[in-house]
Amino acid sequence: MFLQTVSIFLAILALASSHVINSDEQLPIFEASDSTNITEANIACTIDIHTQTGTPQPVYIRPGTSQFFHPSNRNGQIQMTANQAIEMWCSGTWASPSGAPNLITATCVSGQTFRYNNANFNFNNFRCSGWPAWTARRSTARCFNNAILVDFGFQVATRWLQIYRVCHDLVLETNWFAHYTFTPVSDANQRNVERPSWTQAGFYTSLNVNGLYTRLTQRSTVATILGDQTSANRFIENDPSDVFMARGHIAAMTDFILATEQHATFHFLNAAPQWQTFNGGNWVSVEISSRRLAADRGINLDIYTGTWGNGQLWNTAGSRRSIFLDWPAQRIQMPRIYYKVLIHQASLSGVVLIGVNNPHLTLNDIQTRGYIICPDVSSQISYVTWSRTNLVRGFSYACEVHEFTRIVPHIPAINNIRYRLLT
Repeated sequence: MFLQTVSIFLAILALASSHVINSDEQLPIFEASDSTNITEANIACTIDIHTQTGTPQPVYIRPGTSQFFHPSNRNGQIQMTANQAIEMWCSGTWASPSGAPNLITATCVSGQTFRYNNANFNFNNFRCSGWPAWTARRSTARCFNNAILVDFGFQVATRWLQIYRVCHDLVLETNWFAHYTFTPVSDANQRNVERPSWTQAGFYTSLNVNGLYTRLTQRSTVATILGDQTSANRFIENDPSDVFMARGHIAAMTDFILATEQHATFHFLNAAPQWQTFNGGNWVSVEISSRRLAADRGINLDIYTGTWGNGQLWNTAGSRRSIFLDWPAQRIQMPRIYYKVLIHQASLSGVVLIGVNNPHLTLNDIQTRGYIICPDVSSQISYVTWSRTNLVRGFSYACEVHEFTRIVPHIPAINNIRYRLLT
């Protein structure tokens, strides 16, 4: 029995050591540790990020690092000791304190009072003149199907503060996946953040992507593809119906904690055509449940979330056609499914949560036309709150990682690792 146990342990070590960083994999974005030992007894300042921050908010940084200064707990409280420092950055000018340089350092006095430049300020008085400008930085590395990797974050002097990374296909104009990390405080995300306009800055040459997503254009494009205006009218319904293809986030806005980070998710490299009934239905449940899992268990989760396959609609004659927003170039495809891979590296465990992106399908369509791509193990997990078999909200299921990667080869970093099921 002892020898068997040793053999299993050595096998696990060998498997873990085989996890080599690939060109399309970023290292997990874990929280920087603070050298100050914060206890209930020595907390001097407590900032509630939901009610006690200024607007427009600066970028909060742990001094001397490339890490955001995130809350200390899932309640959204930044807790600091007396004289502990926080860096704050505006890409432009400051509304308050007026005339300050882009990057400043303030120290905790008590409560919400901080000291900067020999003067005391309430924390919510630290405000930029405009929201800090994030950057989409193209990498030289390649990912699935010879696509490019683009990092989203803030360039603060010589420091790069990473938010997430996407794998984008320049030929198909398809976004395969996004990669980032959940921490135990990821469900402390700021709520009711003002949503900026979507941008395609630097990408999608010669396309007006925002225009392709309007209901009128969608209906016209679908009618052309199907050769059937009647079917297009039925598939793309008029406002206020939720039956249309939305600008669906791949990396969810609320998967990130601070408003400054959330704003960086509104680039079309982080979007795909997603039926709004699914977007606001089971998929938002997957997003909420995933963040809550990291918080409930106090763990870091490596997140890969993306799209797979080309979804179809059909005309009155029953002829099925693949759907794209950009036709006849056949770019910006309507995905068949959305997926969210959750990896707990410390225990070599993981799960893939999958949702079908088409409210017009029947259960028979889903079961017989290749929408269930791996054995469903949803009965073995209890941390996702969803109406799993509701077709309008998005038929959903879960798979083991190795079963999923047999069909979807997007992510080499996890393709050769046998993760046990994260239950």
